[in-house]
Amino acid sequence: MRVLFLIKYPRRGPSSRYRVLQFIPYLESNGISCEVQSLHADGYLDSRFRGEGKGAAYYVRRLLARIGKLMRGPRYDVVFIQKELFPYLVPVTEFFLKTAGAPIIYDLDDAIFLFYTGSGNRVVRSLLGGKVPAVIRMSSAVLCGNAYLKEYAGRYNQASLLFPTVIDPSRYIVKGAGEPRASGARPSGVPGIVWIGSPETFRYVSGMAGALSRISKQEAFTLKLIGVTDRGPFDAFETLTVPWSEESEAEELGSADIGIMPLPDSEWSRGKCGLKLLQYMAAGLPVVTSPLGGGEDIVEDGTTGLIARNEGEWTAHLLALIRDADARRELGLAGRRRVEEQFSLGLWAPRLAEVIRRVADGSGLKGIGW
Repeated sequence: MRVLFLIKYPRRGPSSRYRVLQFIPYLESNGISCEVQSLHADGYLDSRFRGEGKGAAYYVRRLLARIGKLMRGPRYDVVFIQKELFPYLVPVTEFFLKTAGAPIIYDLDDAIFLFYTGSGNRVVRSLLGGKVPAVIRMSSAVLCGNAYLKEYAGRYNQASLLFPTVIDPSRYIVKGAGEPRASGARPSGVPGIVWIGSPETFRYVSGMAGALSRISKQEAFTLKLIGVTDRGPFDAFETLTVPWSEESEAEELGSADIGIMPLPDSEWSRGKCGLKLLQYMAAGLPVVTSPLGGGEDIVEDGTTGLIARNEGEWTAHLLALIRDADARRELGLAGRRRVEEQFSLGLWAPRLAEVIRRVADGSGLKGIGW
């Protein structure tokens, strides 16, 4: 069986890494031959995070490379599309894939339809507002990263499955959950709060500056920001910025004590899938999260983490965890178990293989027992 995975980013992109690439070894070892083609080239995201744009020639080259892969490659039993085949183009290629007999699995882990339906450009709204629903209708299966996305996709295709973003918990070592962990020059006994993200999502945690500053007047803590170089508005307490790397992220998270995922109340936030929550929990960290972005799907409030619905709850939850090592330990270990039991790669890799086989043989998804 041959499957072509058409991903948006190379390995640097977390959505491609966690929604596709981490599954490839399992699929290959279980008789599914995988070919992967990324729309963007290596280094694209690093350039974008530095604010360096790409010229038209780059996008033309990448578009032609993807078209060439589809035209020159052998016949595939399944074509797996992550996010979009061609952003801001009508779904003509998807239609030809469908009519040529290549069944499509469509992976949806962001509310990308908002790029079009929420565009300020009337032409974009008119021409592309129905693009994502059209691709969903063409697909033999739609994998949805959270309940919000599944509800959306289900309007257009009953073969829509909840398929959360998952991680491999074995990459994360729980080191004495509860007690403040050593981290560089952090003062002894001072808990460390951590956030992981990118320059594009830094605005979410920047919005916490006021609440964190008020907390720092009551209790000492440090803040680690992984994936950014700008400390932004965090000058009222010790703040450390750490470059992201796939090799070091688990260790950097493991040296913290509390993980946070703040998100604004927006339609875009509702489509997020809570990857950073899973990473914190796998590392044995207690988490405080907004309810959106998979927060309520992943966290059992008060049992495997804490959900903050307003600034007052953010302040109360963080103060409680900073002050109580036992609470940190209890929530951190419960969160780790939650990831192992519900959101682990070992659990979901066989399920992806099952979906691929059912789509390839045309048996459909009816009766899937998970």
